[in-house]
Amino acid sequence: MLWHSLKTPIIGLAPMDGVSDASFRAIVAKYGHPSLTITEFTAAEGIRAGAVRLLEDFRYCEEERPVLAQLFGSDPTAFYPATLAACWLGFDGIDINMGCPAKNVADRGAGAALIRDPDRAQEIVRVTKQAVADFAKGVTMEEGGVHPAVIASVYARNLEEGRTVTPQALPVSIKTRVGYNEISIDTWIEVLLATKPVAITLHGRTLSQLYRGLADWEAIALGAKRAKEEGVIALGNGDVQSVADAKERCAQYGVDGVLIGRAAFGNPWLFAEHEATFEERCAVALEHARYAWKLTPDTRFLRMRKHLLDYITGHEGAKELRVQLMHAKTLADVEAVLC
Repeated sequence: MLWHSLKTPIIGLAPMDGVSDASFRAIVAKYGHPSLTITEFTAAEGIRAGAVRLLEDFRYCEEERPVLAQLFGSDPTAFYPATLAACWLGFDGIDINMGCPAKNVADRGAGAALIRDPDRAQEIVRVTKQAVADFAKGVTMEEGGVHPAVIASVYARNLEEGRTVTPQALPVSIKTRVGYNEISIDTWIEVLLATKPVAITLHGRTLSQLYRGLADWEAIALGAKRAKEEGVIALGNGDVQSVADAKERCAQYGVDGVLIGRAAFGNPWLFAEHEATFEERCAVALEHARYAWKLTPDTRFLRMRKHLLDYITGHEGAKELRVQLMHAKTLADVEAVLC
């Protein structure tokens, strides 16, 4: 199975809403080769309702493999059709988001809010595992009640990308936090382990912390120790700055690996431990912009501004370049600055 075949320590790219889209992941996969990648979290309820635009979050390239589809939501029943659709898109596994602290997510009972709703959290995992089990048996999207518009979009995507999908057993994993308002990993981890996921990633902050303060790696270690006792792979997440840092934390806190997020902004070479020159940064920034424009030549391209600035941040003499890139709205604007 996927997770058990990965070389340890596992050092993967963390899923980040509004950041780790298809173009970002493709560039990181090309220049960094992380152990695995995970999509931005995608609303299970939206997919069930036929919101095919959400399938853009499930776009990936073969170089990313192994690649997991991450789902979030509060209605357990929505996870069945959403998971089945993701399976038929050819992903290597399904990851459930139980860690997002954003108000608009938590207020609807999803993300990290599930920490305070253990019964619902467990039912979500059970439904997701049932969907992957049915996929392995060859249950089609039509048989599984997936929305017709989503079915058509999945078939079209697979045809467009020349992908043939063969039903197989896929792993279900969970990404979560160490507590809601306070650290409660000792009880929360037991709730998750009862559902027997293959892997659990623990972000070392509570929901109320958002991304403030430092990640509590002692809390991560506590949860990881208990998970490993049950044969569940345990990863840590939070404030990891490099591969060397990741390996040190694995050794110190007993995790099987880490997911690195913000440290990869503008630095897809991080996972390859390569120190890119300014010229390399500009060249790959342009490559990233061209790929993003190819995939989504619309308002979503404005996301590229952040990425472009990240590539050149910290370089002396780049102030004027940063000012110009801050106003880029199209690929042509970016090319006028970087070519």
